[in-house]
Amino acid sequence: MKCPYCNTGIKLIIEGENTYRSQQQNGGENGIKIIQGFCSECNQFIVLLEQGKYRWEDDAAELADAHSTEIIYPKFILRVIANDVPQEYRNDFNESNSVLSASPKASAALSRRLLQRLLREKYKIVGKKDLSQEIEEFVKKPDIPIEIKNAVDAIRNIGNFAAHPNKHQITGEIVDVEAGEAEWLLDVLEELFDVTFVQPALAKIRKDKLNNKLAAFGKPSMK
Repeated sequence: MKCPYCNTGIKLIIEGENTYRSQQQNGGENGIKIIQGFCSECNQFIVLLEQGKYRWEDDAAELADAHSTEIIYPKFILRVIANDVPQEYRNDFNESNSVLSASPKASAALSRRLLQRLLREKYKIVGKKDLSQEIEEFVKKPDIPIEIKNAVDAIRNIGNFAAHPNKHQITGEIVDVEAGEAEWLLDVLEELFDVTFVQPALAKIRKDKLNNKLAAFGKPSMK
């Protein structure tokens, strides 16, 4: 798992856990497990909720066949955005991320609107009818890494644009979302930030260092 504070892959240092019966059904009893612990990297407190099958064995409650695990504290996962990304884009991204756990619908709407801004302002995709057409134009660009093209293009399928036209026609409108859609949008925006802002900034730093070395030897700089 990734720590919601430092965004580092960690093994949770468990301090305590409790299992409870949550629901009785014909196929058995469902249960939940509350796990408390600390990040092994930054030592911040984290609480997890696991769901699965409840059983009582050896005078103790246990959770078997866990099928889901989610972070319930803190309420949202911190996603650190590089300073190379302009502040206005970082603000919109952080707003979308901050409401993810409370309202995936609102988060997805904010992310779609931010994606549309990026495509229009940084990739100069204008004059299109809606976000779906703008994505279609984006994936045609020859200088975009194929992994990013595929990730952005997948937004239309994961969000089921065909069944929910308002998602691409009115990007900021709050509508129902598919499972994992809001998280995927944030992941894709992070990747797009990296390609659009971070990697060019790193390339400029490398180029400037090389030009300084060339200048020291009296040689012409790279264009």
